Amino acid sequence: MSLRRKRILIPENVNAKINNNTLNLEGPKGKLDLTIPELVSVNINENKILVEPLNKNLKKSKSLAGLICKEIANNLSGVIDNIQYTLELRGVGYRAQVKANQLEILVGYSHPNYIQVPENLSVFVQSNNEITIKGISKSAVGLLASKIRRLRPPEPYKGKGIFYKGEKIILKPGKSGKK
Repeated sequence: MSLRRKRILIPENVNAKINNNTLNLEGPKGKLDLTIPELVSVNINENKILVEPLNKNLKKSKSLAGLICKEIANNLSGVIDNIQYTLELRGVGYRAQVKANQLEILVGYSHPNYIQVPENLSVFVQSNNEITIKGISKSAVGLLASKIRRLRPPEPYKGKGIFYKGEKIILKPGKSGKK
C-alpha cells in the first residue's frame, strides 16, 4: 500500500510545523525544510502527517502527493538517523582521499578528479578504496553518490569501476575466437 494512503507517524523526538507552503522538520540530527507544491495539501493532526492531492482527477496532483509523501518519510528518517551511502572503488590503482572539502579520486584517468563536498554532508575514505557519504538529506547524499559513480560506472567485462557497497554485476564473456 502506498504511503499516501497510510498516515505518516511523527516520532516523539521530531517537531513538525507547516509555514506557508513549507514543511519544517526538526530532529536530533538536524533541521530540514521541504517545499510543498500547489497541487498537494499537507496537514498535521496530532502526531500524523496527512498528504492528499487537491484535485483527485488530475494525474499530476496524485503523483505529486505520492512523491511528497516519500520525501517526507525520507526527511523524517534523515533527521532521526543520518543517511549513509558507501561506494567501493574496484580496479588497479583506484583510490580516493579527502583534502579540505574536496574529494580527490583516481580512477584510471591521466589526471585526478576533484569533487566539491557540500558543507551539509560529510565524506570519509576508509582503506583508500571505500568512500562513505553521510548527511541528513537523502536526496543530497544520493546526488553526491551518483556524481562520484558517474566518473567511472561499473564495467561489465572486467568488473572495474565505482560500485555501491554490496552491488554485484554479472560479467559478460569477451569475444570468442573463430572456430
